[in-house]
Amino acid sequence: MNSRIPVIQQSAKWIVVNKPVGISVHNETSDLRAVLKKQLRPGSFDDVYPVHRLDKETSGVLMVALEAETASELAEKFQKKETAKSYYAILRGSLPASEKWQTWDFPISDKAEGRKNPQGLLKDRVAAKTKYRVVQSNKYFSLVEVDLLTGRQHQIRKHAALAGNPIVGDPRYNDGKYNEKMAEIYGDERMYLHAFKLSIQVSGKVQTFDTPMPQSFKALLK
Repeated sequence: MNSRIPVIQQSAKWIVVNKPVGISVHNETSDLRAVLKKQLRPGSFDDVYPVHRLDKETSGVLMVALEAETASELAEKFQKKETAKSYYAILRGSLPASEKWQTWDFPISDKAEGRKNPQGLLKDRVAAKTKYRVVQSNKYFSLVEVDLLTGRQHQIRKHAALAGNPIVGDPRYNDGKYNEKMAEIYGDERMYLHAFKLSIQVSGKVQTFDTPMPQSFKALLK
């Protein structure tokens, strides 16, 4: 586990970080909370409060409140969809690059599923919309920019898999042997999904926080 988490911006009430792959956010033994509490002037905060989801396997922009009241205020903005989140993902397979935005709208369950049935049981499926565009591709991979129009669990991961182009390295919705082969070739076992931008109204104005595409992504796109 990383000993430090890169900070994008910090105020007295919240902090925005670039979460590395492999750090859990919301389970009972949150790696993120443990690292940040040590990193941010130990003893200065009783706790830290992640205000939205980011899977352990996903890297990128994550907002964390430094007090409970702020956590409630910020979490409400995410629940009411008063935020905008954008991602980069590298998909298996070659798709034609285009400036045109397209939509995945497969109904899915709002809980973790598996590779054999990413949609989940029919009775559990709810509406889900993901907007994407193909930024770049080569013979084997496609880089897509993704905006979430709804916020279901594993939504991007499920939609990519259902479209026939699962995210490279996805341990749940892509093939395990394929992932092992990619890790062997490229020397990185990560899932290639990165939250690169978050826009939210804080301190009286809309602010946008972003982070560059990881170097590991660029290796697949050569």
